[in-house]
Amino acid sequence: MLPRFRTCTAIMALAIAMLPLIPAHAQTQDKSVIGRWRLTAVLDSAEISALDDAQANRLVGQMLSIKADRVQLGKRQCDSPSFAVIVADTDDYLYRYANAIPDNLGLPNPVTAVDLGCMEVYHKPPGGLVVLWQGVFFGAVRQR
Repeated sequence: MLPRFRTCTAIMALAIAMLPLIPAHAQTQDKSVIGRWRLTAVLDSAEISALDDAQANRLVGQMLSIKADRVQLGKRQCDSPSFAVIVADTDDYLYRYANAIPDNLGLPNPVTAVDLGCMEVYHKPPGGLVVLWQGVFFGAVRQR
């Protein structure tokens, strides 16, 4: 009985220790980002990025297509986006999950992050997005 009690106590202690990592407000899905978006500018990059400046700048002007079953940026495609959404403190969230400082992104506080599986997008009022793709943050506007 004693080893089982220690295991339960250890699990409870771990769960309590992780509570600060849980965002203040989490919803299930946000499909309001579905549509066609044009990348307008490189806003910033995380400390670690898969793209250099030239590669990132070549993506400016590209179309990002977000559909219920697929996300496509140029020739790159990922299927079955989750649209999982988290609303959290902007500075804390971007530091923890993107290893970035949001000073150049123009995002509100709190930030609404939508996980699409292969990338994250952040609502940028009024009506724009910030797209995090391979460690680079892009501004994006909806296309009609």
